[in-house]
Order: sequence, then structure tokens, then C-alpha cells
Amino acid sequence: MPYATVPDLAAWLAPEPAPPNAVRLLTLASQRIDRALLGAWYDHDDAEVAEVLRQATVQQVHWMLDRGDETEAESDLQSMSTGQRSFSKRALQNGEQPQRLASSVGDLLRTCGLFRFDPLVVG
Repeated sequence: MPYATVPDLAAWLAPEPAPPNAVRLLTLASQRIDRALLGAWYDHDDAEVAEVLRQATVQQVHWMLDRGDETEAESDLQSMSTGQRSFSKRALQNGEQPQRLASSVGDLLRTCGLFRFDPLVVG
């Protein structure tokens, strides 16, 4: 279930309207935020956490719309041509991943304390 609603997205994008595929974009954005927070612990029922997740979701959708890449198919492209079709992938450093989360979303999650990973010590 998405962390934000279509009216939330419309308010963020104003004066532009929410796109017709807003529900799908909100769902994908929420999944990307979940992926970024994998291993983090926080209270889903906390109102402040819910607000941060809502803000992060609409910012992620905005970034996805600006990039024109909701599926991440172009996340590691360096260049693309038309005509005879030519695609060049960006060279990734050892262990590097293509950017899948908007920088503003990462900043929001960090400054609000949701990127909090405490070690689990067993024994």
C-alpha cells in the first residue's frame, strides 16, 4: 500500500495535475522507499513517521516523473540514440548501484532519523 495518496501527489505537483498513472507511481515509489529502509526499524503507526514517508513518496514520484523512468530501465544509462537504437550503460564502480532513490528522499529519510541502522548483537 502506498504511503501517499493521489491527492497528496496532486498537492505536491501543483499547479501541475497528478498523472493518470499516479496510483502505480505511488506504489512503485513506496516500494523504493521500503527497499531503501530495508533493515531499518521504525514505528509505522507513529504520525511523524507516516508524514515523513508520505513526503518521501511524493518526492520520489516527482523525481521519477522528471526522469521519465518509472521502471528503472534507464537508471544506469549513460547515453541513448534513436534511429538504429544505440544504448550505452554507465560504467559502475566496484559494488556501485545505479541511483534509484531521489537525493532529496535520501536526505529527508536521513535527517528525520529513519535511516537508522542499529547493529543486532546475538549472544
